[in-house]
Amino acid sequence: MADKITVYVSPETHRRLKTAASTRGMSLSDFMVQAAEQAVHAPDRAAAARQMDLVRGLVSGLVTRDDVQNMRKEGRRF
Repeated sequence: MADKITVYVSPETHRRLKTAASTRGMSLSDFMVQAAEQAVHAPDRAAAARQMDLVRGLVSGLVTRDDVQNMRKEGRRF
């Protein structure tokens, strides 16, 4: 048998969570369990910063400042 956790939220937050679960075809309980699992497995701030530093190192020099400005003018996101 699974443990039960009770969390109290405002009626507005409850409505938004139920709507989000419903649009995904899930029960509120399943939606919240999935969200909790994702939070548990998400990298902490230090790990996320290391990943971003790695990405920055890989792309530095490949995209110039002018390239970024031109993409913004075109309405492109990167």
